[in-house]
Amino acid sequence: MAPVLVLAVIIAVFFRDLTPADILSNFLRIPPAFLAAFALLSLLGTLLRTWQYSVLLSGELRFGGLFLITLVRNFSVDLLPGRTASLAFYSWLTRKRGIALEKGAASFVLSVFYDSIALTLMLGILLISFSTGMSRWPILAAMAVLFAASALVLFFSRPLLQFLLKNGRLSRLRLARIEGTVRLVHEYLAAHEGMPERLKLLGISFASRLCKYVYNYILFEGVLHLGISLKHFSLFCFGLAATEASALLPIHGPAGFGTWELAFAFVFSALRVPAANIQEAGFVIHITSQAWEYAIGLLALAYLAFGSGEKSPPLRGMAAAPPTGPGPSRSR
Repeated sequence: MAPVLVLAVIIAVFFRDLTPADILSNFLRIPPAFLAAFALLSLLGTLLRTWQYSVLLSGELRFGGLFLITLVRNFSVDLLPGRTASLAFYSWLTRKRGIALEKGAASFVLSVFYDSIALTLMLGILLISFSTGMSRWPILAAMAVLFAASALVLFFSRPLLQFLLKNGRLSRLRLARIEGTVRLVHEYLAAHEGMPERLKLLGISFASRLCKYVYNYILFEGVLHLGISLKHFSLFCFGLAATEASALLPIHGPAGFGTWELAFAFVFSALRVPAANIQEAGFVIHITSQAWEYAIGLLALAYLAFGSGEKSPPLRGMAAAPPTGPGPSRSR
């Protein structure tokens, strides 16, 4: 009820002059070749994301099944704030195929922090061609905080867990019930701390981030027709990164609608994008990307949930961990 109310208030206050006809006319401005390129690059991005999860899960799931799980992950990112729905779906589906809940959740969370570091690196490169009237210091500060927080989790979370597991500290903190879970997560992190693997995962994340921003930029350019250039791409990437921060809000519209568009309009207006139809562009980009991801994601979910109930056998030489813990209903 609250998300619907948020959406209604945002539309009534900020987008009351915008009509469905305006959104449709802007969508029709996108050349069909741009839509085809968007769909193909979206699938490429999903393949890269699947590869990342495969590395984090040590190849214990078949790539095809993991690809379908990743499609579900894609459409559920904005269902609930903070990617909680996406984490629940991903952990449930990997558990259904024999991956321990702790291992599935840890692989998902680690991928988020690899993505954050990759994003700051990508934006750092694009900062060379980023040109607006805004001061760069707030942007640099936000990038530094994001990079430092992500690096802290990736490189120092295991020593922290090791400290908590030592000499019964969790019991003294009255957290003995979670000691088994903490131990399993600690063991998982220990198995994925090699520098070659970390560099590989960072490279995959960088390629995945770049792919995502390129296919969304294609929609952006398809609506606004500003001209494809590194300067406009850089402007778009910084704007989209700031817009996606709206997902951290404790409450937003259904599937992010409303809050995402409001953040998009505010950010791109602040960046002084030379376009009169920036509000319509935000709706077109969000609706188009969501429609595509929901269409293929729900088909993948239906197949995984009803058409392929058996567990995927592990690859040769790999032993799948036994499933533990409850399903995702407690997280939804």
